[in-house]
Amino acid sequence: MPTKVIKNWDDCTPEEKKLFIKQVEIFAAYEAYNDYEIGRVIQTIEDMGKLDNTLIIYINGDNGTSAEGAARTPNEVAFFNGVNMMPVDVQMKWYDVWGTEQTYNHMSAGWSWAFDTPFTWFKQNASRLGASASAWLSPGPATSRTWVLSASSSMHVIDVVPTLLEVCGIPAPDTVDGIKQAPMRRHELRLHL
Repeated sequence: MPTKVIKNWDDCTPEEKKLFIKQVEIFAAYEAYNDYEIGRVIQTIEDMGKLDNTLIIYINGDNGTSAEGAARTPNEVAFFNGVNMMPVDVQMKWYDVWGTEQTYNHMSAGWSWAFDTPFTWFKQNASRLGASASAWLSPGPATSRTWVLSASSSMHVIDVVPTLLEVCGIPAPDTVDGIKQAPMRRHELRLHL
């Protein structure tokens, strides 16, 4: 971990630890809520008897965790207005409303670093996989009990098309509107649940 940029946990003050714990609890609550709601969607489709006939592609975010909280503000817009650093005692004024519409869901850069493990850095550092790795689950073509986790290597929303084509048994087109197409491929790790 780059300790010149990210403070070691043991070096944080009690007030910093209190704030940073609150931030990560809000983030974890958001993730738990997100998982719960996705589960409701899947359960509803299953209750309708259509799960085996439905393709669900779940992409969790557009990048790895963000270090925008490292700017030490409760609101990203503050940075664009020239406020790029607030001492922890000032940020603590928002402690009781953290996670509401009054704050962004920022968390300290140390948590972002940890959440992007095993990759390094985070959203703002596009040269590292921690900047871009997010989970994507989709059913594999063999069985509804096989899911594809595409977080082990580079992937993008453009990987949705090859997934859909494969699941539907449709070959990728050689040409589109008379233009020869490059071969489609996707990166994946198969999980059997």
